[in-house]
Amino acid sequence: MEMLAERVREAMQASGMSQRALGQAIGMDPPTMSKALAGKRGFKPLELALISEALGVSVQQLLADDETRRPRESVLARVQPEANPATEQALARARQMLELDELLIEQGFDAPPVVHPPRPSSGQPYQQGELLAQRLRSHSGLGDADLPTDVGQLAVDVEDKFNVDVAIEPLERGLDGLAISRQGYSLIVVSSSIAAHRQRYTIAHELGHLMAGDQGDIIDENINFSRTPAETRANAFAAAFLMPASALRTAVGDQSAPTEELIADLLARYRVSLDALAFRLHNLGIINTAGRDAVRRMSSARIALRQGRASDLQARHDQRWPDGLLRRAVEAYAKGRISIRPIAQLINVDPDALLEELAPPRLARPGAAAGLESDDELVPML
Repeated sequence: MEMLAERVREAMQASGMSQRALGQAIGMDPPTMSKALAGKRGFKPLELALISEALGVSVQQLLADDETRRPRESVLARVQPEANPATEQALARARQMLELDELLIEQGFDAPPVVHPPRPSSGQPYQQGELLAQRLRSHSGLGDADLPTDVGQLAVDVEDKFNVDVAIEPLERGLDGLAISRQGYSLIVVSSSIAAHRQRYTIAHELGHLMAGDQGDIIDENINFSRTPAETRANAFAAAFLMPASALRTAVGDQSAPTEELIADLLARYRVSLDALAFRLHNLGIINTAGRDAVRRMSSARIALRQGRASDLQARHDQRWPDGLLRRAVEAYAKGRISIRPIAQLINVDPDALLEELAPPRLARPGAAAGLESDDELVPML
């Protein structure tokens, strides 16, 4: 208690907030606050959450026994050529979500464990990626079934089947997405500023990193010309996860030189780029090098305006919050363990506006005139 009290005092001094002002902010009377700051009385979980907001310091920082014990996150990112500081901006946003995860863990709202298939320990990186995707599909009951064509629904499936949260936000140009994990919680952040097929591929690519247990900081490479084993494996995983070999072979049949009609149908079915499909067909031995290059050069109106293009364009600049994190936060708020502010921060809205939105509706007193509201009869919404 004494160490916690000392850290609260230090945070107060750093923020310039007085003891009285902090007490008012968290709903604690002066005598009780004096005892708590002297280490003679502990802070309750909700009080800690409110102190965190008032002083601008995370609950994890207040509670940590030693800053050196703070768990180091593993981060992997898919960066476009000539990337800019978008990566740091995205990392700041992801770490904001991780702080909410830490707060929820502290309050007893843990994330479910990530689903991991057995990881290949031998073979070339591309072989490992292919096998890992096959194992994950088998492990989750997907088999060779097509994944949802809608980006948002694909994100839902990843969350539901593998317990990996997915956030989709309009990141700055230069970053497609990143994966970040810490303390058993895994998160994929994808840019909605890029084309829908790239959003899907990025989700699959980052999922490949997480399923392989890749560790490290930023991997700064162009997805199409990767050189490290981890990137090669993640690329192979993404291709196999989105376009299962058996299903793709069945769809192509005995066409050694696929027609533009077939290619357009496959693009609509798998919602990947023309290049991704061409290289996948070639890597599986379905077409040769000349056939791959021929597919890459296809540019008919049928391909350009293939089925699903309208919904793909709609996916640009959409926003999607990490559902698992949001559900846990709402549950914690409903049980009085955290305030509304962390939820508002997660979904980028004003806390007061969100509080008003979540406030229960007022009911008229029995016999009261129509249209008059009662202040003391409320229906809870959470």
